[in-house]
Amino acid sequence: MIKKIKISVPGCIGNIGSGFDCMGLSIRLFNDFIFEKSKDFSVSVTDPDIEGDDKNLCLKVFIESCRILNKDVPPVHIDIKNNIPVGRGLGSSGTAVLAGVIAGFIFSNKKIEPVQVLRIGKTFEGHLDDLAPSLLGGLVIIAENNGMPIWKKMEIPEEIKGVFFISEKPFKTKKAREILPEKVSLQDAVYNISRACFIPSGFLEKNRKLLIIGTDDRLHQIYRKKLYAHFDPLYRVAISVGAAGCCLSGAGPSVVAFCFDDHKKIVNAWAKLIKTENIKGYIRVISLGGKARWKILEKTG
Repeated sequence: MIKKIKISVPGCIGNIGSGFDCMGLSIRLFNDFIFEKSKDFSVSVTDPDIEGDDKNLCLKVFIESCRILNKDVPPVHIDIKNNIPVGRGLGSSGTAVLAGVIAGFIFSNKKIEPVQVLRIGKTFEGHLDDLAPSLLGGLVIIAENNGMPIWKKMEIPEEIKGVFFISEKPFKTKKAREILPEKVSLQDAVYNISRACFIPSGFLEKNRKLLIIGTDDRLHQIYRKKLYAHFDPLYRVAISVGAAGCCLSGAGPSVVAFCFDDHKKIVNAWAKLIKTENIKGYIRVISLGGKARWKILEKTG
């Protein structure tokens, strides 16, 4: 019988400009979750922004996943080491959802099937452009066909880096989604479809021109940047010093600039900007890629 497991899940960049709700890229920044059978349900956390009680997202997802899999729910203690800033658009909530679902499969003695993990995960997260890359790794194009997730995964060159401006204050994804219009023009829809087609080639071929075009957008970023006064100046400066595209990370408020060569140019230019303009947040360079992994730490019997 399995008693203790560890699950590590990377964060991600959802949307990637024109890839709204259908494209994401994992980052090498992981949240770690240790599940151990216990007498009662309990949670310990390292981040005060994460609930440490029965409202904890990972715990709720684990309990419901076991029920969906038609198995009794074993009481567990979950120890969460959070390395991904909460509410900044780096996929922290998606890691909690994936860890809860994966743990549900393991403690239910079910084979972990990515398509089923994503199907269950979507019931909690609402969309797949963050769950899929965090689970599968790399750049992932994700869609649904007759209710079933379907995807194309691509590994991008390791030398490509993401330079992140991580906002001091979090912003709820729900609020960032509320600002979006319910209907868009045919012209804007075609604009995004045509640009999203260039994103994979931009990364795989390290083609700066294509990736800059691909990270342009008229479906979400054009509206959400009204919530984040820091986006436009960060974007302009990043592109001016040679970034290979720049966009909101997920729903924001964080911003990511992609770099094919010397990322220090972007770091230095952004550092000067946020100091001069008194923009609250910090800069971090994060490698791209990484996928969810898990291992059994202890068995009984």
